[in-house]
Amino acid sequence: MSGSKSIKTFRRQRGVALITVLLVMVIAIALVSHAITRDQISITRSGALLANTQLAEFVAGAEAWSRVALLKDFEEDKDAAEPADHALEAWASPALQFNPDNGKIRINIKDLNSCFNVNNLVSSSNGNDQFEIFRRLVSNVTGKSDLAGIIADWMDDNDTPRSSATEDDGYLGRDLAHRTPDTLISDISELSSVQEMELEDWQKLAPFLCALPETETKININLASQELIEAVDSSASVSKLLQFRESGGILSQSGDLSSYNITKTNQFMFHSQHFLARIAVQLGDSEDYRQYWETALWLDEAGDGEVKVVQRQRRTFSGAMMQELLDYDGTAASEDSR
Repeated sequence: MSGSKSIKTFRRQRGVALITVLLVMVIAIALVSHAITRDQISITRSGALLANTQLAEFVAGAEAWSRVALLKDFEEDKDAAEPADHALEAWASPALQFNPDNGKIRINIKDLNSCFNVNNLVSSSNGNDQFEIFRRLVSNVTGKSDLAGIIADWMDDNDTPRSSATEDDGYLGRDLAHRTPDTLISDISELSSVQEMELEDWQKLAPFLCALPETETKININLASQELIEAVDSSASVSKLLQFRESGGILSQSGDLSSYNITKTNQFMFHSQHFLARIAVQLGDSEDYRQYWETALWLDEAGDGEVKVVQRQRRTFSGAMMQELLDYDGTAASEDSR
């Protein structure tokens, strides 16, 4: 009888020991699994940090190259008989490409003196003239001339609406109530949400606009679009002018404009001071490690040609432009151009 109890006790103890061993194994496996997962997360985090640091260096390098390219052009123009900024210059290429190890850098420099500066609408001396130019541009591009007044009301420093509910009263009643800024703006994206602006209208209009950090700026006629030139001077022979530019012709002085029936010569110039460096970078083949940045640059044309950064922004919703630049496979920039 006692022997039977001993056997049962031994079996029970052996069962408890087995369960204890299994429990220890489960805990050990859980601890090891947690450690492995933690290490993997740490490695992933470190990899992402390293990748983003490298992308930041790519962007900084592209920005520095843009500044050097514009300074080099300024110095070359000083020695030119008839200097001008135009589409045939090195900085104005569709895209410059650099291919560092396991990466891509693409740069496109846009002349911001070739678009309409919306901050001219608040100019104290020629605001009315600028508004008429803007009204014609908006009408020609979107077919809705009223949008010009709505945008002007967004920026001007008075409370007198050009259209119904286009000053503060038209925006304070919205779900997200706000006032009109009534001052200069730093980014044209502000204008995409003004009264009566449809997405289709904005997509048509935005390419012709810019927001420069000053008023009373002029337009570089060597790079301005047909639509903008026609808005400035409706009597101009724009088709003839575009043919001249496409054949490699360059305008460098006011006397050149008479050949194209341009009478509003005070609205145009032949040099540019404001530029936008559009920069797309990618590390490896993963779409997770790609970025698109825009850096606004100002060239001190009256001084020593120093190129200063006015503003830089990472554009997270500019996938089309980023993809277009990253897909560019033209001839890589030479060592001389660097």
